[in-house]
Amino acid sequence: MPDAIVVDYDPVWPESFDRLAAVLAPALGGLAAAIHHVGSTAIPGMAAKPVIDIDIELVPGVCLEAATAVLQLLGYVYQGDQGIPDRYAYSRRSPDVPFTEARPIWPAHHLYVCPSGSAELARHLVFRDKLRASPELRQAYLELKQAALARAQGVRQIYVDEKARLGETFFREVLG
Repeated sequence: MPDAIVVDYDPVWPESFDRLAAVLAPALGGLAAAIHHVGSTAIPGMAAKPVIDIDIELVPGVCLEAATAVLQLLGYVYQGDQGIPDRYAYSRRSPDVPFTEARPIWPAHHLYVCPSGSAELARHLVFRDKLRASPELRQAYLELKQAALARAQGVRQIYVDEKARLGETFFREVLG
């Protein structure tokens, strides 16, 4: 059976983020101004891809290379901006990344580093916070996701493309 594209909200997601942040924060030390749980897993009650999205916000003036060096020691691999300015992606070498002495298997997660003042970071935080605050927006987003899922017929990339297409106006209104 293929992996589910979207699953019902799991109340464990915030705890999973907290556990990851508890490893990332001390490793990054004074390089990170904040570590943010973003994306649908950060919105209580929202169905989501079962992948925790994490944005590391750099302290003003900290260079990306310094954060990348620390993240590489934890087992992350720099992937560049992937076409999104001021949002740098990192993949994991293995399921036990970030490396710790205990070497647990961590939940699936996407890791991004954003300079202080990044427009993409601001967009992620505004979207998350507005949906957290509004049951109406959460319901509208859930319906959008359900429509994209219906059209995707189990194909992940079709879901992603349909969600972007169907959500164009919604995202603009929420972020406007």
